[in-house]
Amino acid sequence: MEKSDDKAPMVRIPLPGGRVARVPMAVLETYVVDGLALAHDATTPQNDVTAHGMVVDQATMTNVWHTDVEYGPCEYVDENGYHHATVAYHCHPFGTEYTEIVSQ
Repeated sequence: MEKSDDKAPMVRIPLPGGRVARVPMAVLETYVVDGLALAHDATTPQNDVTAHGMVVDQATMTNVWHTDVEYGPCEYVDENGYHHATVAYHCHPFGTEYTEIVSQ
């Protein structure tokens, strides 16, 4: 997080194509979803056993496949049948292992 010229806290967010957005924290606060948590956030120990590509459902405390686009590690099979592991903007639109890459 950084401060702009008017001292309002700003957050830098990575975007597809190597771009970066500077967004006021006040704007991001309007998009907070109560009860939603990422499975691999900065406070999670590195030796956790949560499956990659999943998030924690706060209502049931179980791991579920995220259907929103998120930036992070994912695995997919290309059109030739080769398995790949990468870090990209992706989602699991059917709530399964199936992965759609939005941008690498």
